[in-house]
Amino acid sequence: MAVTLQRVKNQKVEVIGHTDDQGLRASNVALSQARAEAVKAYFSAKGINTSQISASGAGPDRPLASNATGEGRARNRRIEFRLSQ
Repeated sequence: MAVTLQRVKNQKVEVIGHTDDQGLRASNVALSQARAEAVKAYFSAKGINTSQISASGAGPDRPLASNATGEGRARNRRIEFRLSQ
């Protein structure tokens, strides 16, 4: 993704962090925000202009898989990228 962002300098990207549903919701929202901010910092270290990147945390609100299993929880702990104009 860093290589792609270097090539498309005018493209805005939202980095969205996600968590599973274990623990307190407020803690998960904070964790998901920190996860997204860490990716933004990584891009900055790679020379990407951070003005083209926003970071947000969705917490446990948009799971991909069931949180009833370890495998499902692992799939829900992720980062997504959304292109915007």
